[in-house]
Amino acid sequence: MTRLLSIVLLLFFSSVSLADDFIGTRPLGMAGAHRAIVTGNDAIFLNPAGMSLFKRYSFEAQYLLSPKFGSENGPDEHVFNASVVDNQLQYFATGLSYTRVERGDGKTGNRYDLAFSVPLTEGLMIGADVKYLDFDLQDRADVEVVTVDVGILLRTQIGLNVAVVGYNLTNTADYIEHPISMAVAVMYSPFRSLELSFDWFINFQKLAVLTEPTGEKGTGYSYAFGIEYLLMGQITLRGGYIIENSMPTGDEQYYSVGVGYVTQSFAFDFGYRGSIDHSDWGGTFGFGARLFM
Repeated sequence: MTRLLSIVLLLFFSSVSLADDFIGTRPLGMAGAHRAIVTGNDAIFLNPAGMSLFKRYSFEAQYLLSPKFGSENGPDEHVFNASVVDNQLQYFATGLSYTRVERGDGKTGNRYDLAFSVPLTEGLMIGADVKYLDFDLQDRADVEVVTVDVGILLRTQIGLNVAVVGYNLTNTADYIEHPISMAVAVMYSPFRSLELSFDWFINFQKLAVLTEPTGEKGTGYSYAFGIEYLLMGQITLRGGYIIENSMPTGDEQYYSVGVGYVTQSFAFDFGYRGSIDHSDWGGTFGFGARLFM
């Protein structure tokens, strides 16, 4: 009862301070190539199966800032997130998350996630995330819908992880930012302090014309490469690169860097993603803090 009350209070106070589809600060530093790693609360958003990887109770608070979102004269986007993952006592892991997005006049609203994960065998996990999207959008229909993500994660004894995740499996009708999509990801760790990752993302509802949301749709792809290295057991260095061809807003390429400091009881993370094509806009900064119990 005390544990449940603490979760409710944490989510309540995070909502008072005032995020959308959210990858988190650590994945941001690896260009999003994180679905086969998911060792933190970012599993809720990227691959809920990953919540079963470790037996622990963790709370995480994050903030992402995208100056000049989407264009040289675009609005600033502010994303706030708080999440709790509990995998200490019960057979299955549970995750709760609240996200708030403030994007100038373009997008404002909330996302709520309730995720579960179960280990089917010692190395095979399955998870699902039920999310409620409630966003006011400019110049197109508002989004108020419940949808589901489902993920599978296979961890082998040779340092190789494989993941498959499906997103927005119940159609949201928001084909620009919440399409039906999936990802296939691999991570290889040749030794404990180094992780190399690759994520292949597929958008099954890519609009042919951005201004025609009910028009023709095709399939788009993105390819993300990431690296994470643990230095001296406490400092985490990250980098990544993504070729983004999956969204109707146009093809882009981004680089990313990140750094973190981690102990047995807490961690701090910073991440940045920058645009290759636009040096003065298109970047995103991320800050996060984690507590382990």
